[in-house]
Amino acid sequence: MKNKFFILAANVLVLFSCSAIKEAITVPVNTSLSVDVPVTVNATKSAGLSDKAGTIYSFSAEKVLQVADNVDVKSYINKLKSVDLKGVTVNIVTLNGTEEVLTLDVSVSGINGPIFSMTHITATTNNPFSPAIASTVQTQINLVAAKIIADRQLTITVSGTTNAAPLSLTAKLAFDARFICMPLN
Repeated sequence: MKNKFFILAANVLVLFSCSAIKEAITVPVNTSLSVDVPVTVNATKSAGLSDKAGTIYSFSAEKVLQVADNVDVKSYINKLKSVDLKGVTVNIVTLNGTEEVLTLDVSVSGINGPIFSMTHITATTNNPFSPAIASTVQTQINLVAAKIIADRQLTITVSGTTNAAPLSLTAKLAFDARFICMPLN
């Protein structure tokens, strides 16, 4: 009877140890989650909006960021334990001369409100920029990180206003990320 109990206890210990070992073995992956959101600003005036220099034009565009498209994380896509987003860099390309993005909001589908905003972006002013990670921005970034783990993708919307149209530009976003992956699970 003692032998059977000992064997049973040893088996339970081995099973628990394997699970604990699997949980303990993690691989950190530092990477950048990048997405380019193409934006077209049409020559349709925004109703009721004007500034001292002239007319204001609205825009909105979205793009899906697939985490599996990132080569550093691709092999661990089903083994992600957590992600820490350290910040984000935004670069608005193809602005020139007097073209200006007057307001810019970056939102993620499923998260209330913009994750951050910026004003007065020109070819040389506030471009590229990294929003200061104040507590409100950090709260939004934490929600984005949770969404990455849950969905393995983000639908990012870039919206705002410009002083020029027609205009084509690209919002290049790069999230500085540190994933913790569990390769044995």
